[in-house]
Amino acid sequence: MKILIVGLGGVTATFRNWPERIVALGLAQRGHNVRAIGTHDPKRPALAARHEMIEGVTVQRVRSGYAPNRELQQALEQGPKPDLIHFMHPRNVLAAQTSDWAKRHKIPTVYTWLGPYHDAYLVDDRERPFETTIHYQRPIWMKQQFWQRIKSARSWRTMRDHLRNWRLHRPLWDADHLIPCSQFEADELKRMGLQQDSSVIPLWIDDSAISTTPDSMPDLNVSRPWILFVGQLTPRKGYDLALRAMPAMLQQYPNANLLMVSGINHAERAEVERIAQDLNIQQQIHFLGRVDDATLVNLFRHCDVYLTPTRYEGFGLTLLEAMAAGAPLVASDIPVVNEIVRHGQNGLLAGYNNPEALAAAANLILGQPRLAATLRENGQQTCEVWYNPARWTTALEQVYTRVINEH
Repeated sequence: MKILIVGLGGVTATFRNWPERIVALGLAQRGHNVRAIGTHDPKRPALAARHEMIEGVTVQRVRSGYAPNRELQQALEQGPKPDLIHFMHPRNVLAAQTSDWAKRHKIPTVYTWLGPYHDAYLVDDRERPFETTIHYQRPIWMKQQFWQRIKSARSWRTMRDHLRNWRLHRPLWDADHLIPCSQFEADELKRMGLQQDSSVIPLWIDDSAISTTPDSMPDLNVSRPWILFVGQLTPRKGYDLALRAMPAMLQQYPNANLLMVSGINHAERAEVERIAQDLNIQQQIHFLGRVDDATLVNLFRHCDVYLTPTRYEGFGLTLLEAMAAGAPLVASDIPVVNEIVRHGQNGLLAGYNNPEALAAAANLILGQPRLAATLRENGQQTCEVWYNPARWTTALEQVYTRVINEH
């Protein structure tokens, strides 16, 4: 099959587990002709090249923007006409123009939204969506809805916002088939009124960085146990909850230390330091910054507990990375995450927004080596069996074939 994948960041040489990349490479390895179009950003090294060939996938990057643009049009016209187009990402500004082009050329489309609550039209607070009202009526799906709102608009700014709203959501409405990455996402799409056939196909990871990385104890000169946090310093990732869980862990394990792997966010870094000072745990917090793949793999392998105190995940690929490397983990008991983590089997779940519950679960793992070993083993088995790349690439091929034949 000839497949075109249209996303935002898309397929890159460096971000191994971005969804567009794992799908594109999985298909290319099966012998399919795969092209990927994403957004160009000269300020970001991973997105700076206009054209690349990445492990058999032809990658083109074009100017980002809501309005139709010539670069995208030229990219669509180049290369073989695809048998199917797969859209990914809820804020895909390239999707509307591509969807129109697909209609003109009678090409079927499928859409993986990758997390409905990343949509600012659907939720007011994307950092804490479970604490806010979900506005199912806000997205504009059809032309009739668009014109109704335009008629009532009182400013050019409002009209422009309605146009952006429509261009973001119309490709999802027009897609021939939906491929949500979780059952929660599938259910939310139905609640929004989307009635197309859908097939839940979860994401998976490229575990080659794990299998090819020599086992090496990180040289940190920090006492154990090691509590690991990996993620952006944003409220959504729950870094504050990891910090607030530490005092209860330190009561039982006074030598424990929190290792934080994250890029620099100066505003939130100051908040981390403020919280740590308030809790009197400054000496137990260690910023490791960004680390390379090999270092991260060995941090997962050798941490005593991996904490994922997230307030929302579109999917949760870092959970799979941690499981595949053998980390015993504690995660927030929220939709999508609790589809991946089975409490007591491949990890422990703790109540939403609850540092005391996080600490209790972490202490349980720290105090029961056999439980920790079981979680490590079952987590790796979860990745090997359920999130097996071959399994879900085959499922994608079956959906593509059905959609193409029915179009």
